[in-house]
Amino acid sequence: MIKRVRDWMRPIVQALLLIIVFFIPNVINVAGKIQSIFENTTINFDNAKYFYIMKMGNGLIGVIFMLLILFKFVRASNENHCLNKGNYFHEHSYLGYWLCANVLGYKKCSLVRVPIYMQFKLVLRDTFNEYLIGQYEDYHCVDDEVVEIKGLSDSYTSSVNLVLADTYPILKGMLPASTSNLSTIWVIRTDSVKMIRTFSKMYCNSIREIVSGLPNNVEMINLYSTINPKHSFWIANNVFKMGGRCQVKALKVFPQSNKNGNWNFAEKGIVIYDER
Repeated sequence: MIKRVRDWMRPIVQALLLIIVFFIPNVINVAGKIQSIFENTTINFDNAKYFYIMKMGNGLIGVIFMLLILFKFVRASNENHCLNKGNYFHEHSYLGYWLCANVLGYKKCSLVRVPIYMQFKLVLRDTFNEYLIGQYEDYHCVDDEVVEIKGLSDSYTSSVNLVLADTYPILKGMLPASTSNLSTIWVIRTDSVKMIRTFSKMYCNSIREIVSGLPNNVEMINLYSTINPKHSFWIANNVFKMGGRCQVKALKVFPQSNKNGNWNFAEKGIVIYDER
């Protein structure tokens, strides 16, 4: 929790500032002070606006002050500021991201060191106007490589496990028992054992062809992946953001957690969307 607060110190301070501004009129009784002035003052054209402010009460005055600070200073300062800076693992709720984008006015968000399930949520829901996926030099781009695909079949269960081994290898024992009875397709980059961030168009296109080629009975995909942010951004936009034109109606991403040195996937996945 301390790391999360340090990571998002800027938006947290801004949110606290807005809350404080909302309560200030009530604490110092702004409406009461204005009312005391009008006890010995005649209402005229010049001071009528203050009289109506008094009549609104401290609660509404607080809302007006808060909105003034929000739109005049907070949102203006955040417009060109990128969320998720610094050497932190950015593990925050989607509600927090939504508030940062739609209330505090952040337009840019980095996907580096963000959990994969949250990367998909943010990209598929267009939460921010712009996403940063790291510097160009962070990725080794390859135009041609061998992509290993296992588990293709003529028939599949209605829910399919899609395993994407990219930056790190994925072993069969890392998958949960809860989905072991489902059809499983593996898409493996041959360089995954090297643990290097690589952008491979061939790898991405292979995933797109597999998903688009699934039969009509497949309605849900359980995603297990170790993909990097650039692959994640491309796959979310070009494989799963189909505007209802894909037979896959639900996507679940299973997170990884490090327990006693084992990076096994969780028994329950996180629903990214479900249109069934």
